[in-house]
Amino acid sequence: MKKKRLRKRQLLEKQKLDEKKFNRSIRIVFGILFLSLISILIFYTYWCDTKYAWRKIAWYRNEVPGNQCCMNEDKLQFHESAEIVFDDKTYYFCSKECFNHLVKHYKEVAIVSDAFTGDLINKADAIIGLKEKNKPEIVYFKNIENFNQFYEKVNE
Repeated sequence: MKKKRLRKRQLLEKQKLDEKKFNRSIRIVFGILFLSLISILIFYTYWCDTKYAWRKIAWYRNEVPGNQCCMNEDKLQFHESAEIVFDDKTYYFCSKECFNHLVKHYKEVAIVSDAFTGDLINKADAIIGLKEKNKPEIVYFKNIENFNQFYEKVNE
């Protein structure tokens, strides 16, 4: 009889140990799933901010597409800007108010000096670059040579 009891007791202890291992495994798996879900939701929620931060870093020393800028504020935008043709030139603006400001103050807004040489150029004809790494301010260049020389000078 004693042998039977020992076997039952051992069996119960083994079952309890197996249940503890299983419960620990389940907690770990659900914990990983929960953290993964939270990470995905956070990334999805802040996707625009993530892309914007990446652009401020990756587009430094590279030509910035005009549709990512507001030519009135001279800043990189979170989303694509509206393309508007005015005076036979294509400009990009983030809002109708910025476009109206261009119409009212055309010479002050549309004409800007080259960041390297200081020559006056039209923003619609310019090459666009970021002024500083990880900053949204943009600068305009008359040609690709001025663009490259500006960044070479900044690196020195």
